[in-house]
Amino acid sequence: MRHLKARILALVIIVVFAGLIYLGWHQLKTEGRFSLKLAAFAPVGVVGGLFLLIFPGKAGKPQTAADKIIDMLVFGIGVLAGLLNWYLIDPGFFGR
Repeated sequence: MRHLKARILALVIIVVFAGLIYLGWHQLKTEGRFSLKLAAFAPVGVVGGLFLLIFPGKAGKPQTAADKIIDMLVFGIGVLAGLLNWYLIDPGFFGR
C-alpha cells in the first residue's frame, strides 16, 4: 500500500503517453503526416512514468545532488527514446 498514489499516477502517465505515441504512428499510417511534438516528447513521458512506477519514492522534487543527477539521467534516456521514435517516424529528417 506504500506509494500507491505514486504508482497509480505512474500507470496513468504511461498509458496517456503511450497513447500519444500510438496516435502519432496512427496519423502517419492513415493520413501520411505526424506531429513532431508527439514523436519527440511522448516517449519522455513513458520513460518518466516507468521510472516513477519502479521508484515511487523518488517522486517529487529531488532532495539531494544524487537525486538531481538521477532525474537528469532519466530525462536524458527519455530524450534519447524520443529521438529514436522521431527517427523511426521520419528517417528523411536525419538524412536517410
